[in-house]
Amino acid sequence: MPRQAAAAQARPAREESAPSTPPPADGLAAQRDAAAQLGAALRALTDASVRTLASTATLLDVAARITECLPALTADQRDVGDPAPLDDPAAKLWLYNPVIGRANPIAPWLETTLVDGVLTGRATLGLPYQGPRGYVHGGVSALLLDQVLGDVVSASGRSGLTVSLSTRYRGPIPLLAPLLVVGRVVEVADRKITAAGTIALESEPDRPLVEGVGVFVVPRPDQAARLFGAFGGPARDTPGTPDTPGVPAAVPALAVPPTSPSTT
Repeated sequence: MPRQAAAAQARPAREESAPSTPPPADGLAAQRDAAAQLGAALRALTDASVRTLASTATLLDVAARITECLPALTADQRDVGDPAPLDDPAAKLWLYNPVIGRANPIAPWLETTLVDGVLTGRATLGLPYQGPRGYVHGGVSALLLDQVLGDVVSASGRSGLTVSLSTRYRGPIPLLAPLLVVGRVVEVADRKITAAGTIALESEPDRPLVEGVGVFVVPRPDQAARLFGAFGGPARDTPGTPDTPGVPAAVPALAVPPTSPSTT
């Protein structure tokens, strides 16, 4: 879509930010499914748009038709910082997360599972995520690792902000190949938690292509208030607050993962 067309559809800021109202319970599942279907359709559109060899006339025609659809989506929108009514923090359901959100059109849609303290994500990346020809962009690899490492830190009992993320690229990641992204907590020191992870082909899980180490810090209450207070107070996913009532502030450190990632 041309930048000018997108700008023309920008919605003026509201004078007051009213809290988002979730839909009735009986329609929530249907609306979540509809949002996920829209996200899937937009991902397919994005993939088609970066692969097409269509003529100039076709490109302009499609851009115009997409622009015509925007008013239906922009008539009622939430502002930055407003919670998404379709999310469920208690269930760790984030439909619009840019990595794991089924309704977010830019998300690779990494599907994750947690078993025995090890978080495993699965995804297959197409041409929209290309860096070197035929391979995944290195920044996308870092994006996947940051998500998985942050999620496994949160699952350990506390949510922290990423303060450093180091990556080692041992080999290029091919496009259209099923991937495993694995992470686990390796050290806890007061408010600092360190997690390590790998990205490998699902067909070769014992040969990491990217390795990463992330350091996360749980902010003090005053820091959390300064960072997130403008958005109406901390939610359950706000770093610095326990994810589950009764979870202790400190968690035991886990062993450093072996070279071969776990795929459990």
